[in-house]
Amino acid sequence: MGDSGYFGTGQKPPAAPADCPVDHGFSPFADGYVADPYGELARRRRETPVFHAPDLGYLVLTRMSDVAEVFKRDDVFASENVQEPVTPVCAAAAARLAVNDFNPVPVLSNRAEPGHGRIRRHVQNGFSGRRMRLLEPVIRRRAETLVDAMLAAGPPGEFSAAVGHALPGETIYRLVGFPEADDPMLMDWSRDRLAFTWGRADEAAQVAIADSMVAYWRYCVGHVARRRDEPADDLTSELLAVHADDPSALTPEEITSVLYGLSFAGHEIVSYLLANALICLLTRREEWAALIAEPDRIPATVEEVLRFDSPQTSWRRVAREDTEIAGTRVLAGTRIFLSLAGANHDEAEFDAPETFDMGRENARAHISFGRGVHFCLGNRLATMEAVILLETLTARAPTLALSPDRPLTYVPNFTLRGPAELWLTW
Repeated sequence: MGDSGYFGTGQKPPAAPADCPVDHGFSPFADGYVADPYGELARRRRETPVFHAPDLGYLVLTRMSDVAEVFKRDDVFASENVQEPVTPVCAAAAARLAVNDFNPVPVLSNRAEPGHGRIRRHVQNGFSGRRMRLLEPVIRRRAETLVDAMLAAGPPGEFSAAVGHALPGETIYRLVGFPEADDPMLMDWSRDRLAFTWGRADEAAQVAIADSMVAYWRYCVGHVARRRDEPADDLTSELLAVHADDPSALTPEEITSVLYGLSFAGHEIVSYLLANALICLLTRREEWAALIAEPDRIPATVEEVLRFDSPQTSWRRVAREDTEIAGTRVLAGTRIFLSLAGANHDEAEFDAPETFDMGRENARAHISFGRGVHFCLGNRLATMEAVILLETLTARAPTLALSPDRPLTYVPNFTLRGPAELWLTW
């Protein structure tokens, strides 16, 4: 297997900083945190905004200023650990991933400079304004079709199965040029990938997910080979044209790795964004009614959803060298837990941060897409999908509501937040 980072470095992280508070009770897998991470983080942000969580083995940062500083100091705080599974990979799953032809390489979120910048420049062109304008009517038509099918089936309906999983998955497939006929197979391979990296999948689940990961990778390899012979107007063909013009700019293995990573990053995480947006609004009927009356407020509302209940509640870094953050001495090798949820509810940045406010003037100051050189490439696409979905639902299903007999539950996860199911009625 290539240098994909699935097994980490095997090195034990340094001990907790000597001058840092220790919090044995903090865990993103704890029931209280899963139910309400914001309440758990608020107290810590006020009392011990920087602390070491020995059960995790991470230094935790909860304030916007500290999280933003780490993102910007990419020369000191490396991103190579962001794709490492937080739950040890079992031997059987590791064996599945050790086959010779499964060799993705770090390209974007977990690639260091200068390689990251070289690759990102070319991939970023695939998210151009022209590409977004081409995708917008495709996303809108598909959103309308999926929503109409859910409504026609009659209430109650489970949103993620009917709309939330399919819409972002199909969107990213069209971006990279995967044929529509392959969507069901690709969807099946995509399920639970995030549980492998940031969740607590058991051994049986790890093996099944590992098999899907290998199958998906092989599919991406085949797709790149096909597009080499039959180019089209898609991201894959654009990246292959870069390689044809200058083989040192992008290697075929890097192109395949970009497709492999994007087709996951732009799928399950965006599914959670769509679900979280509906939860924020349908639990506040006056806000839902306001969007029905004034749909031009939807883009700003999506920014507030990203701040108030982001699908990504944390991210990771590791110190390259001995340094200092927020007055705390940090040794090389220290793993950093960047609490995006804590930063997005920081009282120093946002007035009344625990209030969902569709008119919040600085909602775009959220840090849900990161900062610095690794700022999320797909931010415009994810936001556009959420806007289109809300425009579609407010127009087609104004009586939409959360199903009263289906309580919300959240899947324990190190990094992501979204409901296990989202049952709706209308």
